[in-house]
Amino acid sequence: MSLHRYILTPQSAWATPLRSDTLAGLLLYRLAEDEGETALQAEITAFMEGRPPFVLSSAMPADTVFAPKLPPLPRKLFAGMAEQGCFCDASGRKLTLFEALSTFKTYRKKRFLPLCVWEKHRHRLSSAALFAEFCTHPQDWERPSATPHQEMHVTIARNSGAALDQGLFVSHSFWPAPGMRYHLYAQTSDSPALLERIRRIGVLGFGRDSSTGKGVFTIEEDTDFVPPKDDLPHGLLLSLLAAEDMCGLEGWYAVEVKTGKAGQGICGKNPYKSPFLSVHEGAVLTSLPKGPFVLQGLNANPDIVQITQPLLLPCKLDEEVDNA
Repeated sequence: MSLHRYILTPQSAWATPLRSDTLAGLLLYRLAEDEGETALQAEITAFMEGRPPFVLSSAMPADTVFAPKLPPLPRKLFAGMAEQGCFCDASGRKLTLFEALSTFKTYRKKRFLPLCVWEKHRHRLSSAALFAEFCTHPQDWERPSATPHQEMHVTIARNSGAALDQGLFVSHSFWPAPGMRYHLYAQTSDSPALLERIRRIGVLGFGRDSSTGKGVFTIEEDTDFVPPKDDLPHGLLLSLLAAEDMCGLEGWYAVEVKTGKAGQGICGKNPYKSPFLSVHEGAVLTSLPKGPFVLQGLNANPDIVQITQPLLLPCKLDEEVDNA
């Protein structure tokens, strides 16, 4: 399979972040609708056998990647580098230790790394080099962001169709900034077919409240993208990662407990999935756990699975990170 990059443009508010496992599940769901149960089971079997028909990233603002979750510098090393003038502002002025620490707090909150900075440093990733770059060019980290939005709703009684007393509740969504676009990476041997399947999801909407017009987007191939050809030993995780057995996972990463809902439930069964532990996007991994990256047993319906296939961009940790 080859690596591709797609440009995704929101056409409405989103109520659910476009993450790799959510999108993979929707692709399988639409496949079952279009081609039937046999085609669906064939793709799930391919994932189970380590032959994924596609691998997806989560969406990230255009011209960025997820910020690498590298360890912070030891205090003595940080103070020594500040004293030596390693951290300077845009004018070249050396930052004091207090200024460097204050700037570092801002830097650590950045969820995304500019693509130009990633390309410059991915052969020798280190916290010190990335932070020094941030001190000198903080404007490169600024990107249009989505605006959180709240909507008030009233619960409607199914038997009467009337509003329930004390049935007021709030739903949360976010509006992308005007002109905001996202990048989505994919590994596939048939990019046009995969792109068409994702495009159909964009027309119908994805995630919560898609029936009311949320989650709509357009998508196209990024014809300017050139996949990296170098063979580097480590990888930046652009997707959510989980496996039945996480032994063998090595690197720098953060974890989260993820929950979800499997449609409206089947035959009266609980529609909610059991929570599971996953590795967050932005991890810098030196070793992956043994697959398959398909979670089973998350719901009372045994046919429901969660696709958590990892997608990584090649990189190499600097020796300074390895020894920190």
